[in-house]
Amino acid sequence: MSAIGMHVSETVLAFTLLVITSYILKRKRILSQDDSAIFARLLTKAVLPATILYQLWTYPLSGEIAVPVFVMFLSGVVSMAISYLSGKILKFDRQSIGALIIVSSFGSSALIGYPVIEYAFANDPQAFARGIIISELGVGLPIFILCPAAAMYFGGMPTGTNGFLKILKDYFMSPIFLAVVAGIALSRLNISNETPFIYTVMEALKMVQGALVVISAVILGLQLSFQKMKGFWSLIIVSILIQMLFQVWFSGAVSSLLGVNAENREILILISAMPAAILGPVFATQYDCAAKTATLLTFTHIVISPIVVPIVFTLFS
Repeated sequence: MSAIGMHVSETVLAFTLLVITSYILKRKRILSQDDSAIFARLLTKAVLPATILYQLWTYPLSGEIAVPVFVMFLSGVVSMAISYLSGKILKFDRQSIGALIIVSSFGSSALIGYPVIEYAFANDPQAFARGIIISELGVGLPIFILCPAAAMYFGGMPTGTNGFLKILKDYFMSPIFLAVVAGIALSRLNISNETPFIYTVMEALKMVQGALVVISAVILGLQLSFQKMKGFWSLIIVSILIQMLFQVWFSGAVSSLLGVNAENREILILISAMPAAILGPVFATQYDCAAKTATLLTFTHIVISPIVVPIVFTLFS
């Protein structure tokens, strides 16, 4: 196993210990599953935007990042098509096909991917910044555009929302997207880090970034639940093969063909190996698209990720 592969393995296992600890706290009723909503808002409205702003502001990005973003986006779109064909061949019902497409297309890059990238490439802060932009443009944006569309098509009519345009608007006005824009803009201004007020702001952002890993683990631990999986094995196997194996191979192969450098290729492979995004069940619930199936698939991905992620990263990086 390569040095980075070993680091990824140790990182995922350490992260899993934090998740298990949070799960135990839930079982002991020190925390409750309802608390996960508070932590999730804290993560998406404050910690994650602060992390993104700090990284992109501190480490300006070059034009070479456009190709990895394209590879990541293409990987997700191709996975959607394969998920659909697999569902039709295996004769899953319409809503289950929708759930399979949602869960198997785009991984949990922000919730799990960022902490893993941060520690796997601890000696290269710029790798973390590149991971953020690849993830946000190649994974985050498609999740908010394509996954709700799939859920609407294969599920029922949207409820409690003004529909697709509102989802798009919410994303472009979200703190995460605004942090991406602000971070890129500030990095182009070449403001000195030694300026007193600027230095204070950046140190504050850096402190907030330190909470990213712990809060992510707490959310997963509080949301984690175990249900009977009878009748779901074929869906689970197909989903894992597409999301956590095919995407890794596809991203590695296409990035090599397009001449992506070794480090960006490793970042692509690591992001591609991430388990299903937790937004999948949210969209499935919102549009009546086999929400329980989507939830079960997502949690199964998360449970096996400590074993699968290091293995596939080592094999394909």
